[in-house]
Amino acid sequence: MWHDAANEENTPRPGFPPEQHLEPDPAPALWPTEPAGSPLDLFGIPTPVPEPRSYPRRVPNIGHVALFFLITLILIVVGEMLGVALLLASHIFPHHTFYQLYVLASNDARVSIPIQAFCYGLIALVSIPVFTVIWNEPFDEGVRWHAHTARRRFFILLLVGLAVGFSVTFLGDFLPMPKNPPITQDMMKSAAGAWLMLVFGLTVAPMLEELAFRGFLLPGLINSFRWFGDRGIIPQPAADRIGIPISILLTSLGFAYMHSPQVSHAWGPLLLIGIVSVVLCIVRLTMNSVAAGVIVHAAYNFTLFAGVLYQTSGFRHLEKLTG
Repeated sequence: MWHDAANEENTPRPGFPPEQHLEPDPAPALWPTEPAGSPLDLFGIPTPVPEPRSYPRRVPNIGHVALFFLITLILIVVGEMLGVALLLASHIFPHHTFYQLYVLASNDARVSIPIQAFCYGLIALVSIPVFTVIWNEPFDEGVRWHAHTARRRFFILLLVGLAVGFSVTFLGDFLPMPKNPPITQDMMKSAAGAWLMLVFGLTVAPMLEELAFRGFLLPGLINSFRWFGDRGIIPQPAADRIGIPISILLTSLGFAYMHSPQVSHAWGPLLLIGIVSVVLCIVRLTMNSVAAGVIVHAAYNFTLFAGVLYQTSGFRHLEKLTG
């Protein structure tokens, strides 16, 4: 009989367990090896690798603020040109050239207010989709518009705005105020221009100004301080204790500066405008709603026009503003 040597080697012999084929042990390393993902210190001991830190998402940040104001600046320039061209094509002001309408846009509310409203509409039309894409969330949520908060507390916000307006008017009696500032001169041109200023001051102006200063600038500045706190550059509690007051101050300075040409750059009314801005910042932060600030802002503006309405008998005797 033939012997199958290969099968005989693999056949266990009686009384003996089957042979196990073991891999030879690897040669010992001369130096400790480094576990995956764990660096070795000087003595070869693995050191733990810190987990990558994740930081909270801050919206809007200072980059978003810069982009918004860049869009605003560009669209104001473009919007003024387009607005004058549209007025020229509409023949609302016949016998006027493009240049004449452009000059009127700087000193006649009948021209300046429609063009300014047109510019503000362009800013909203461009900004809303742009930042919706950048933030990957609805625009009103990114800026904390929160209209439901404003609706729920409408009457309280209305009273706050009226109280601020009357208080500022009272304080103005103790400060040096310019006589016939540019905003008053614009109202004196015509009753139609005065009514346009009233409607604009109660609707479009508060909405865009609150969006710009309390929707973008204020939280953007605050989030800049919180960015330093997130990374341990400054203590996190100090980011709010220091950052919020400084952000309110800077926002109010910018808000007052924007209105400076309307009041002949006089420090008295600018101080009052800065105080109003501080109140609006506090409303925005305490209620977490830009829309709430819009109501306060509009109510404050109404108190400014209410006195003029009474003094001129409903804008019928604008010559009394010179008295």
